[in-house]
Amino acid sequence: MKKIVFLFIALLFSVQSLALNPYKGSYDLYAQTVMGNLKVGTAILNLEVNNNQFIYTTNAQTEAVWKALYDFTREEKSLGNEVDGQIINTYFSVIEKNKGEVKKDYEISIATDKNYAVSSSGEEFEIKPGLLVDPLSVYLALSNDMNNKPNEEEFIYQVVDQTGVKYLKFKSLGAENISINDIEFETIKVVCEDLQLTLNLSINKNFQPIKIHKINGKTAFTMVLIGFET
Repeated sequence: MKKIVFLFIALLFSVQSLALNPYKGSYDLYAQTVMGNLKVGTAILNLEVNNNQFIYTTNAQTEAVWKALYDFTREEKSLGNEVDGQIINTYFSVIEKNKGEVKKDYEISIATDKNYAVSSSGEEFEIKPGLLVDPLSVYLALSNDMNNKPNEEEFIYQVVDQTGVKYLKFKSLGAENISINDIEFETIKVVCEDLQLTLNLSINKNFQPIKIHKINGKTAFTMVLIGFET
């Protein structure tokens, strides 16, 4: 199996006015292997809110029993504001390590009012008019739009990372009931074909992603929400 690449999915609990509510979510991460679907790690997602400013972070790592084969950690941070019902990003960073060696370490400063973003490598990216988010806060924007525009079937965002700015399309496929630990959840199924990503967003929890499925290369990964604190 190729090295594990974690997908860190952000959560948002919002109301129609996009009032960000702080929370901490816990996930179990599973990988589909020749030995079956195995639990290989965990992730913590934390949203802090002060007035209209937010700090959104993720931290994921393999469990001790897997470190001999997969010693992997990744941390992300997204900073921004909620302005007139929209997520406005100002900063994004990533630190990713594999077997103690740094594989990714970059920061991006975002100036949406000036239509550009600057990477810590010195590269500057042009931003077109419209909503711009980073790879983490895109899920804040998605949850907000699912709440405020429930009849929409597609949501498209400009997403900036170390390679530049690209458009990502998320498609709503409608209702799907799923079971987690013998509990039934009513969800909306959403896919992003470019990312080979499938989300199940809980209808009763303001479209919180409670199950996330991601294909990286030839390996399928699934993240399942196991705990939530406000």
